[in-house]
Amino acid sequence: MKADILSIGTELIMGELVDTNAPYLAAHLPPMGIELQRITQAPDDLDSLVQALEQAFHRSDLILTTGGLGPTEDDLTREAIAQLLGETLHVDPQSLEGLKETFRRRGIPMPGGNVKQANLIPSARLIPNLLGTAPGWWVEKGGKIVIAMPGPPTELYPMWQTEVQPHLRLLAPETVILTRIVKTFGLAEATMNDMLLPLFHLPNASLGIYAQPQGIQLRIRVRAPSSDEAQKLVSPVEAEIRRLVGEYIWGADEQLLEEQIGKELREQGLTLATMESCTGGLLAHTITQVPGSSDYFRGGLVAYSNDIKIAWGVDPALIREHGAVSSQVAEDMARAARDRTGADLGIGTTGVAGPGELEGKPAGTVHIGLAYPGGILSFSRRYPQPRSLVKQRATTHALLELWRLLCRLRG
Repeated sequence: MKADILSIGTELIMGELVDTNAPYLAAHLPPMGIELQRITQAPDDLDSLVQALEQAFHRSDLILTTGGLGPTEDDLTREAIAQLLGETLHVDPQSLEGLKETFRRRGIPMPGGNVKQANLIPSARLIPNLLGTAPGWWVEKGGKIVIAMPGPPTELYPMWQTEVQPHLRLLAPETVILTRIVKTFGLAEATMNDMLLPLFHLPNASLGIYAQPQGIQLRIRVRAPSSDEAQKLVSPVEAEIRRLVGEYIWGADEQLLEEQIGKELREQGLTLATMESCTGGLLAHTITQVPGSSDYFRGGLVAYSNDIKIAWGVDPALIREHGAVSSQVAEDMARAARDRTGADLGIGTTGVAGPGELEGKPAGTVHIGLAYPGGILSFSRRYPQPRSLVKQRATTHALLELWRLLCRLRG
């Protein structure tokens, strides 16, 4: 089964809103053996919508639409589907009564415009919307399925989970598309590509490579009659990837680096503290995004100026001799964070987030210190602009080096 996703709304075309619905739906199609052909955005314009639907209708067996089911004049999804199929809209009495009851429960009169949300065509049936006034449509005609869902994610996600996905599973082919994501950090995309070149043309699996803020991700994708058979195809490919680039791998699929670190810290009974300059608190924020992080995270210090670094225990002689942006100061920041908080481990970050130079050092220069019971380590990198990317990459690098240290401490 092949599918198209059509995201509807002028606000998407104008860049006023980011479409989160299409990625959500796209991620749920492969496990059902449904192959996504294209994601399209269309404005609130009847001719444009009909044209986009026609193209999807010719290309795919299943068309999923989001948005355009509201009560206003520019909500035109129903009208577009009706025009596409050459059918006439009519008000469904049962749906209209349900809408009126919704407004009665709210204690407000139903505006006249909401009547259009009770519209149907002969080929459509309503999909209940328990969290809004816009029911969805399930349309079947000419061997094709069109499923129209509301735009607000708070309405779309529950409708998908409870009403749409269970019925699609019954129609989907006896095929599973399994995707495995292997997450790495520390190698350039081109370098990773060269190392894995033999794996890009396997007969039973496809390999993709793409850059993310937390490093290079590798996507293994296979198609098989069952989950077990799909896993048998994925496993040897993943094993070969781990053999070739294993030292740069920190996780897979939905795993987050900060969650992996939290698990290790908890299991080893270790605590952590941070002192940040160039990352401005992003490192502490990322660590504490994990529920229960108070079990192992003692605290974080944002020491942006030199006098605050010194006040929190950094040796002023190191700053005078090497500059605040140096591996020596990063190491001492890590030591001071550890000592001041009583933690077992400390991380220090200092650098030039950009866009200008600092202390004669170019933008993107970052030094990371890592203090642990057996000593102190430091790591230096230069990351590309913009400023936000430098901060994100530095945070990820710091966490990755901590992860590697924890793995060594575990033995």
